[in-house]
Amino acid sequence: MDYKIVNNSSIGGNTFEPSKNSGQRIGLARVNSINLYNGLTITSIDVTATAYDMKQRDVINIGGQKLTLSADEAAGSTTLAVSSTVLDFDIELHDLIEIDKQDLFVQYQRKTAGSIAGMTVSADTFGPIYYNSAEDTFNITGVDPTYVKILPRDFMINDDGSDEALNFKDSSNSGVQVGTAAQEMLATVNIPYGTTATHVTIWGSNTTKTVEVYECGVSTNGIGSTIGTGTTNGVAIDIDDTAATTTNYLLILVKVNAASQRIYGGQVTLTQN
Repeated sequence: MDYKIVNNSSIGGNTFEPSKNSGQRIGLARVNSINLYNGLTITSIDVTATAYDMKQRDVINIGGQKLTLSADEAAGSTTLAVSSTVLDFDIELHDLIEIDKQDLFVQYQRKTAGSIAGMTVSADTFGPIYYNSAEDTFNITGVDPTYVKILPRDFMINDDGSDEALNFKDSSNSGVQVGTAAQEMLATVNIPYGTTATHVTIWGSNTTKTVEVYECGVSTNGIGSTIGTGTTNGVAIDIDDTAATTTNYLLILVKVNAASQRIYGGQVTLTQN
């Protein structure tokens, strides 16, 4: 605890009293190094045994000199590894080492370093979550937030034929194909929560087959009117922007007209709401 000299007229002299808020200071250890002079570049500092566990990127303050830890340090550590720093002024033996209050405020209010529940935090990441400030979007490792793949399994036949099976050709020429020329293919695709579908792309062995896109609902009858049309040439089809609701999805009709025409798959492009 820090003390200050205070004049006490009742006893006719000075007394030592605790400084205001001195009990709120977070002392970690004291400096146990000598010859830490202004202009010196340091990468570590000897200290008395630290009071708490500390983490890489924690910022400490020694009388105004800020240092950033370059490694985790367990309680009881007697040496702190720090990022290479040129000292702005002398550091004395036994100077108090504290948590930097400015950095503490930033981390408490906006958390840009360290970890939460074992997940690393930075200015634009939280564990597997990455924020792209230029595009104002969030990306999650292992999740496709800006597109949905349309896989061969997502297709089915419509009722134009005689119930012939849709099959996948698994040779040098691959893809989903109908059993008869009378049939066409349908794919249904969910629009993920918090996103808007903006484009649909379909790839096929024949690049001229018509593709029609509809917005449908799990609670309504009928497919309504098209919200976009194109072909199976792999060029993105601009559709009416369709935001996710609790019931809607996309229905994609691919108008093949021969059993030899194969569809490889597709993609729905998304934007985050």
